[in-house]
Amino acid sequence: MDKKMVEATVKVEGERVPIGLMNVGQALDLASESGMKFSHPDGVAGETDQLLTRRELASLVAND
Repeated sequence: MDKKMVEATVKVEGERVPIGLMNVGQALDLASESGMKFSHPDGVAGETDQLLTRRELASLVAND
């Protein structure tokens, strides 16, 4: 699952702002940012509305 693509987003002034597309491993290596969420790796990065916290993404990877 480490190579699946996700979109990282942060919340700025109440709106979700995309910061980039990356694989799951890169996403989990990002510096922790308050409000950061990631698209679900089983969806299409940048197109899915299902967002996960860093902890949820890490748990999903650990269970795969």
